[in-house]
Amino acid sequence: MPEVTTTAEGPSALNALGDALAQAGAESISGQREQLAAGLLSASLKQWENPEVRPQLLADLTAAITDEAGAEKMRAFMSAQSSQIFSQLGKALGLSQTLDINEVAEILKVPPLNINAAQAQVWGMVILRYILRLEPISSASADELVELLAPTIQRYLVG
Repeated sequence: MPEVTTTAEGPSALNALGDALAQAGAESISGQREQLAAGLLSASLKQWENPEVRPQLLADLTAAITDEAGAEKMRAFMSAQSSQIFSQLGKALGLSQTLDINEVAEILKVPPLNINAAQAQVWGMVILRYILRLEPISSASADELVELLAPTIQRYLVG
């Protein structure tokens, strides 16, 4: 089970999401790479479906869309050069250095833009499902979404 990073206010929802994604990514990169997208999507959806985590994730995502401070927080979480996600992935892989998007792309043997495309696919699903609550995606099961989206994301991440 991934360790949840805490802040002075308690567990950070973005850090919990990053930890879950890093752990799923590390397990797939170290083992069954053909399950990378499915593992990442499942880990992400598990966090979003968690009633203790979802309200803060929604607040963070809404703030990222509506104000610059929120956008900066989200950029710090997922930006190309200093992403918390990629740093957490480096730790989960047992590396002493932190990773950036370019180093992760090298590990995966794909262009960095492919990683952004995978991120866009996931965040688009999140916006439709949890913010807009657009049917039928909002009532689809997590398993249905993984089955539907994983092949496309897998193509981005593995080529």
